Amino acid sequence: MRLEKVKTVFELSRNDIKARYSNSLLGIIWAFAMPLITILVFWYVFQLGFKNLPVGNAPYILWFSAAYVPWIFFTDVLTTGCNCLVEYSFLVKKIKFDVSIIPVIKLISALFVHIFFIVFIMVMCLIYGYDLSIYNIQAIYYTFAAGVFSLGLIWLLSAVTVFFKDMTSLVNVCVQIGFWVTPILWNEDTMVNQSVKNALTLNPMHYIVNGYRNSFIYKKWFWENPQETIYFWVATLVILIIGRLVFKRLKPFFADEV
Repeated sequence: MRLEKVKTVFELSRNDIKARYSNSLLGIIWAFAMPLITILVFWYVFQLGFKNLPVGNAPYILWFSAAYVPWIFFTDVLTTGCNCLVEYSFLVKKIKFDVSIIPVIKLISALFVHIFFIVFIMVMCLIYGYDLSIYNIQAIYYTFAAGVFSLGLIWLLSAVTVFFKDMTSLVNVCVQIGFWVTPILWNEDTMVNQSVKNALTLNPMHYIVNGYRNSFIYKKWFWENPQETIYFWVATLVILIIGRLVFKRLKPFFADEV
C-alpha cells in the first residue's frame, strides 16, 4: 500500500509539471529557462556591468547562483503549493484519496527541476576552476532540509488558502520580501549593524543558501556550524508539526470549500 502511494505521488508529480506548462509553446522548457535567464541578467548587470568584486575569492555570479538555486526551489514549492488544494479540487472531493499528499506532489515536481540546477551549479564550478569534491554531496542534505521546511509551510498555507483565498497573493509578497532579506544578492559579511545581521540569521533560508555556498564554494561541512544547524532543525520541526496539525484539523472541511 505504501509503495503504491509513492508511485501515485511520483506519477502525479510528473503530470503536474507537464500540466503547468501545457498551454505554452515551449512547454516544460520554461521551468528551466526563466531561472537561467535571471542568472544571465545578474551576470550581465553585476559581474560585467558593475564589475562586482569576487566574494570570498569566488566570482560573483557563481557566489550568487549557488544561493539563488535553492531559493528557486523554495519559492517554486511555496507559490505552487499554496493553492494546490484548490487546483486539485477534483482529488480533494474524492472520498478515498489521501489529500495530505497533494502538497507533496508540488514538492516533488519542484524537485525534478531542482536536480537540473544542482547539476548546473556543478558545471559552473568547473567553468570557474572549482573542482568537484566530496563536499558537494551536501547538496543532498540541504535539498532535504529545504524540502522538509517547505513541506511544513505548504501544509499550513494550502490548508488556510482553502478558506482565505488572498493567502496566495500574501505569499507572493512575502516571497519578494524574503528574496531581499536573505543573503542571496548581497554579502552579509559587509553588514555593519550586528543586531540586524543577527535578526536576519533567524530566517531558516539563511541556513540553506549559505549551506549551498559551503557545499560548492567554501568547502565546509554542515556540522561545522552546529548552532545554526540546531536552530534550523528546531524551527523546521516546529513549522512541520504546526503545518501538519492545522492541515489535519481543517481537512474534513476541504471538500465543501474548494
